[in-house]
Amino acid sequence: MAGSIREVTPGVWQVRYAVGRDPVSGKYRQVARNVRGSKREAQKVLYALITDADAGKISGTTATFFDLAEQWLAKNKRNQSQTTQRTYRNLLENHIYPALGNRQVSAIQTRDLDNLYDGLVDRVDLSHSTVRQIHAIIRRSMRQAVLWEWIANNPAVNATPPRQEKADLTPPDPDEVGQLLRAAYKRDKEFGNFLRIAVTTGARRGEICALYWDNLDVKKSTLTIENSIIEIPGGLHRKDTKTHSSRRISIDPDTLAVFKSQREIAEDRAALLDVRVRGDSFIFSHEPDGHKPWTPSNVTHKFSQIKHELGYHNMRLHDLRHYAATRLMAAGVPVRTVSGRLGHANPSTTLAVYSHFVEASDQDAALVMQREVSVATEAPERKTSAKRHQPSKKNSSRDRR
Repeated sequence: MAGSIREVTPGVWQVRYAVGRDPVSGKYRQVARNVRGSKREAQKVLYALITDADAGKISGTTATFFDLAEQWLAKNKRNQSQTTQRTYRNLLENHIYPALGNRQVSAIQTRDLDNLYDGLVDRVDLSHSTVRQIHAIIRRSMRQAVLWEWIANNPAVNATPPRQEKADLTPPDPDEVGQLLRAAYKRDKEFGNFLRIAVTTGARRGEICALYWDNLDVKKSTLTIENSIIEIPGGLHRKDTKTHSSRRISIDPDTLAVFKSQREIAEDRAALLDVRVRGDSFIFSHEPDGHKPWTPSNVTHKFSQIKHELGYHNMRLHDLRHYAATRLMAAGVPVRTVSGRLGHANPSTTLAVYSHFVEASDQDAALVMQREVSVATEAPERKTSAKRHQPSKKNSSRDRR
């Protein structure tokens, strides 16, 4: 038993219990209690300390949540994209550290987290999705504290973050998309090509920026999407897709013609400086040799200028992706196929995002079945009626005679 009892003065006992090495300071920690009474009473106090330590009520560390979160971020740096790390860092510094940063990890309780979430929604007016992200950061870091044996139980497991708000998708209609494309082509042919490809492929902004010419197979009319461009401090970075997997999608003849038009623009620009467009040149690049891609934020800025000129103030560039998905589903394309083209991790993601469009399609399916069943049930009556009006063979034979 990692504890001791000694009599300091007659009738006063000092109880000590070792609760492990502090992961921050590296020193061993002990919990001490002074007990007045008999040695038996002192032993009861020691047993209580042992029970509390096993239950996580007494921790072997004075580490704060700041200490925990910083070590957790560093440990997971290899497994998280730079965008994710930057998002986590912003949420920690702006919302989590002010509330929990100086608190000892072992002192944080479930009700503390519930109070934090309620305050972020009611007083700070953060969205439910942002608060749920904050909850995920706290829960994962606290889980790491349990694995490191800093605490016995994760207080975030029983916390209650706000319910997920259902996204209200309002994709543009075909007329709006048509006007948008015409305005883009009028201003800049290359940007018009970019938006046209965004509409027909449903690809994300960063994925289109990351396209190489080698990703396009003209003979098979396919496009391989395998990377994405993100902006980080110091410049641009090419990474894998959001789901960490590549996908190959079919390209219609008109979209293939758009790619050919973009190739001609790139080759004309390269010829001015006597360089050539290679397979690993970016499809959308301002450089003659295509070695540097378009910057995603610049794409969004140019899109914003056009949409405001048209009066589409609430339209987002990402809504073109929603437009592609909803038009495909409205046309009866299977959800699994739509999911594959969009690059979702699985069809359930597509169903979750576009559930109300699936419901509308399901209503159309019900009407189709209504018509089919009506035709099937009416058919026997029509046959019976036709027989009643058809002359019998006997009468027909008499008439012929």
